Amino acid sequence: MRPQLTISLLTSNQIHAIRRCLDSLVPILMQIPSELIIVDTSEEESVRELVSQYTDHVIPFQWCDDFSKARNVGLREAHGEWFMFIDDDEWLEETGEIIAFFASGEYKGYNSATYQVRNYKELAGRYYVDAYVPRMVRLTPETNFFNRIHEYIAPYEAPVKKFSVYAHHYGYADRNADMKTLRNVPLLEKEMQEKAFTAHNYLQLCQEYMSDYQFGKAEMYALKCLELEEEGVEKEKSWCLAYLTFFIFKQGDFQRAIETGKELLRHPRCTEIASLRIYMDVISACEKLGGLEKKIIVYAKSYHAGISRLDARPEEWFLQSMGGLGEQQAKSMKNLIYMSGLQAAVWIKDQNSVKDFLRWFPWESDEIERYYAFFYGLLQDEKNGSFFEDQFVKVEVENELIFLVKAQAAWRAGDLRAAREYHKVSVCSNNRSVQQEAALLSFQSGGKISLGPLMGCIDVTQWTYISEYIVSRARLSELEDWIKVMEDHLSEFPIQTLAVLIVLQERLLIEGIEQISDRELFQKMRQYCRWVLQYASFVYNEYMQSPEHMSLMPKTYRFALEMEKVYQGIEKADHLGVLQGLQRAIGIYQPLCGAIRRMLPVVEGELEKAGRSSEFEMLGTQVKQMIYDLIEENRYIDAVPLIQQLSLLLPRDLEVLRLRQRLWEHSIQ
Repeated sequence: MRPQLTISLLTSNQIHAIRRCLDSLVPILMQIPSELIIVDTSEEESVRELVSQYTDHVIPFQWCDDFSKARNVGLREAHGEWFMFIDDDEWLEETGEIIAFFASGEYKGYNSATYQVRNYKELAGRYYVDAYVPRMVRLTPETNFFNRIHEYIAPYEAPVKKFSVYAHHYGYADRNADMKTLRNVPLLEKEMQEKAFTAHNYLQLCQEYMSDYQFGKAEMYALKCLELEEEGVEKEKSWCLAYLTFFIFKQGDFQRAIETGKELLRHPRCTEIASLRIYMDVISACEKLGGLEKKIIVYAKSYHAGISRLDARPEEWFLQSMGGLGEQQAKSMKNLIYMSGLQAAVWIKDQNSVKDFLRWFPWESDEIERYYAFFYGLLQDEKNGSFFEDQFVKVEVENELIFLVKAQAAWRAGDLRAAREYHKVSVCSNNRSVQQEAALLSFQSGGKISLGPLMGCIDVTQWTYISEYIVSRARLSELEDWIKVMEDHLSEFPIQTLAVLIVLQERLLIEGIEQISDRELFQKMRQYCRWVLQYASFVYNEYMQSPEHMSLMPKTYRFALEMEKVYQGIEKADHLGVLQGLQRAIGIYQPLCGAIRRMLPVVEGELEKAGRSSEFEMLGTQVKQMIYDLIEENRYIDAVPLIQQLSLLLPRDLEVLRLRQRLWEHSIQ
């Protein structure tokens, strides 16, 4: 009985990748009549042992720098009605659709099939390009592989089944891409020496030099491809035509890129999908030259019209795709094109075009959040911000950013009721930038637009970022008022409120220190420390706050603890203890050392007042005499702690000053 499908693959020495590939094929081999043929080019015994676990049909092959020759070895031994090939560094995500295609008999109505290959650009797997590749055909005597490298199977005839499944491929990720380029270019050039030059060869060389950033060579081969008189190579020529403007742009010749693009758009071989690629590059060139806003708008609108026409005929996306240039690649720049068009329209105040581009953004998708920073930039532009805001608030969609901008506009217009309503809706967002701006509006309104709805729907981590942003945006003159705004929320949202109060007060104690009186300084520092300790009581458990684990706590907490002792000393009039505590505090948290140094003279002054009492003077005289006696006895080490204490008690006593110097002189001798 003839199997429905033959699956064939070449194996190299990538043993881990091979296992992953074969494991992904097991469901197909288990559920439909099929055979697996391995053409082993590795010459590794470990690879031979691995593949033999999956099939008995293993064909050793001496590698000869010819992919088609190797592929055809497996093809010649295939018995299936259909033939499928896959690379050993690929693996299928899922196979249910392929299995159903054969199990249901649907395959009898088609001659070819294609699935997507997801080509990753880096090993983390975050960036990739999906491309439909012809990998399955009805097997006939004419079926054959062609080309030494970048081989393709033919005939590949309609009707074509388009599978939605895809294979992962990391072969062009990071350093692998460079390694493949070094391997591929010599093989392509060798083939071109042995055979007549073909459009397919030129296209492959363009792609290799493009991946190696040699855009001058890529341009040269694209032009050679377009000059060829060869039948049946419309797709190859279309690809080269599509990328020619890009190659010129990447060489920095922006004016020539624009002129070439305009000419190519009128070329009879310029397909709709090729024109999309050209629009992208012409727009980029216009932006580089500057002053071409009207042209950018025209090309961006033409790009949008092309996308719309192809979306209306989805099959054309597939039929016009070639060499990685397909629907995904053509649409990958869509919103960036709209951004270019929108910015150009704003700059020349083209109201109708602004409305068009705003309407085309994907407002209903989470993807829209990527463009918030761009919208903010236009809104904050000194020259055109007001014009853009007038158009932006007219977009009739339910979007958090639009609601926020409406709230800001309503506040400036004095419509407090509308501002509150829009603000309340806008804060129900998971976008940090919207949350930050919503919080900022609350502060700018002096609390008339409440922060409560925002604090009630976000976590502490998010609020930390917001509090840092708020403090960075506050003017020094606003800090006192913003602290009062936050204090109103202390009972309902203590953790979030304290987080902001701490950073606001800290900035006030650092940057606003010159505007604070001595008395206010002591009050504000104590309030700051109490907020820090109160915040810690909510956030940290007893284990963290215990003395043996104090080193794990933030410096602000340890600083606040030391300052609490200082304030206890102030209440007890222990001026010496206060002075010593302040000096310890300086070493704990450097950002507030300026404020502490402002406090030191005040405490020293209190010490001087205390020193004027007869009892204090008598004590000072006694300590001085003790130091003289210790120096006479050469007991300098014993004298050091006494002179240090006396210096704190009598910081302006000149006799103490002389004593210190005498002590250091004797200790040196």
